[in-house]
Amino acid sequence: MKNKIILSVLSTIIFSLFITTYSQGQAPLLGIIFTKTLQATTKDDQVGDLQQLFKRFPGVYPEGKITNYFGVSTKAAVRRFQAKHGIRADGIVGPVTREKLNQFLTKGSAGPTGSTGTQGVSGGRGSDGAAGSNGIPGATGATGNTGTDGTPGSDGIPGSIGLTGITGETGAQGNIGATGAKGDIGNTGLAGNPGTAGAIGTSGSNGTNGSNGAAGIIGTTGLTGDTGPAGTTGATGLTGLAGTNGAVSSALYVRYGSQPATVGAGQPFTYSTTILSTTGITSATAVFNPPFTASGTIFTLTNIGRYEIQYQMSYPTDGGIVLYAGSSLATMAPITYSMVGKSPDTPVNGNVIIQTTAVNSVVSVNAAAGNAAAIGIPPNSSTTNQNATTVSFKQIQ
Repeated sequence: MKNKIILSVLSTIIFSLFITTYSQGQAPLLGIIFTKTLQATTKDDQVGDLQQLFKRFPGVYPEGKITNYFGVSTKAAVRRFQAKHGIRADGIVGPVTREKLNQFLTKGSAGPTGSTGTQGVSGGRGSDGAAGSNGIPGATGATGNTGTDGTPGSDGIPGSIGLTGITGETGAQGNIGATGAKGDIGNTGLAGNPGTAGAIGTSGSNGTNGSNGAAGIIGTTGLTGDTGPAGTTGATGLTGLAGTNGAVSSALYVRYGSQPATVGAGQPFTYSTTILSTTGITSATAVFNPPFTASGTIFTLTNIGRYEIQYQMSYPTDGGIVLYAGSSLATMAPITYSMVGKSPDTPVNGNVIIQTTAVNSVVSVNAAAGNAAAIGIPPNSSTTNQNATTVSFKQIQ
């Protein structure tokens, strides 16, 4: 009776443990088929499926993170799964590991274990053997033989096997994997066969003749011949007429008092009064644009030759003066060697010679292009005397 009570208690404990274990289990993860090789640094939805599967087994994947990225913890989980199933533990989901995973997924989860059958009834105790007969009084008779043990009771009938659990529902189909990265550009094709040779070009024209060779060495001077007899003296020729003196062009121009306006950098000064002039040198005052944007005086030198030009003026501010010249208005540019600088309270005096190369060349006196401020000439150089801004031209050749 005591044995039956112990067996009943043990059966109850075992069944309770089974119920607890089953209630804490995970539902099967179905509907997943692994088709790709997965390894370290792979980023793919199937990596997420693999992590989702392993998450259900903390002993394989204790981290339980779903990242779709095959990192260090996922590789360690694959190795644990491979070792558990007798596969070389290299941490890569290759063909063998992928097949084992797919087999594992397509089996479905096992149903709960059937309840343990009731223990069979213990066999009854065998009957005691019969007691030996009493010996004849007197000497003690021999001890009777011990009776044989009773036959053990037969084993109880095993309990029936529990029913197979219901197959779990098929999981939802996984997302379609991302399109693979674009493949590398193929190798450059082989070079084509060389083209046929082009036709021979026409012969070039003859080169220019070479320069003459150096003159030969002069031969030695022959011996001086005898002096011939003196010839008769010829008659004296007539004296030629005296030539006329060559014409020299010259001119002088002035502007009394101040300029019509301040003279900006690169712009010409104005000369309004002609003191001396000839037909070979003329002047005109206007806005000549191009090259200038303000009104000023341009001088025209009719003859080709050399001209001496002198120019002077006085003003209180800093600034340089330079001559502009050209064969036409469009070609006028500063004559760099004609630049005359100035410091405060000193006059400006310039004297240069220029060479013209074309008839009707043009010249002007300008404020230097690099001046920081416009030049303003005051009307008087003293209390009562007017300023005089002058320029003179003289053809010397």
